[in-house]
Amino acid sequence: SGTSLLPGNAHSDPPVGKRIEIKIFGTKGAVIYRGDDRDPLSGKLEWLRGEDDEAIGAVEVQCPDLGFEFEDLDQDGNGPASLQCFIDSCLGLEYYVGADCLTGLRSVQTIEAMYRSHVSGNCESIIDLNEES
Repeated sequence: SGTSLLPGNAHSDPPVGKRIEIKIFGTKGAVIYRGDDRDPLSGKLEWLRGEDDEAIGAVEVQCPDLGFEFEDLDQDGNGPASLQCFIDSCLGLEYYVGADCLTGLRSVQTIEAMYRSHVSGNCESIIDLNEES
């Protein structure tokens, strides 16, 4: 996996966004999420296929209507939207759920499998909690 970040300047006039690119490589190609954090229309989630000779290099855009959503950078108020949602949840108020507990669990499991893969040199599977032991 890899991440690249070209810093912007949220305090300049006009503000300049960060260019963000996250790549996760696997046995069937790579998933790429990239864009400008100040412009939701700037990016997308792509799957660069690589699992068979006919599809190698083919790009499939996943969720084409969602664009590039990243943390907001507005300087007004009491912090970013993620912090406000956390506070609202602590207060028992309604809040936006950007990633639920299953998404968090899968993220941790994916990172853990990446570490295991680095050590073993092999593709490692993600643990499925619904599997019988």
